[in-house]
Amino acid sequence: MLDVILVGLNIFVSVTLIVVTSVQTTKSERGAGGNLGWGIIGGKSTSSIHTKWGVEAHLDRITAGVAIAFLVTAALAAVAVMR
Repeated sequence: MLDVILVGLNIFVSVTLIVVTSVQTTKSERGAGGNLGWGIIGGKSTSSIHTKWGVEAHLDRITAGVAIAFLVTAALAAVAVMR
């Protein structure tokens, strides 16, 4: 019974991780540009490349937490299924 609960929780956490990562913006969408050189050619200063906006900083923390939860639930579900 515990293994079914852990597998279900793992599926829920994995779907949450997919949703949270798909909501985030990429570097090119933020204007940092990556390989495109937007920070210099676009006239922005280099200090603005590494700043994070409020929502993006929260999404990064949420993504990290959900990723850790996914790893923990996956490990616990694997141990529970093996027994």
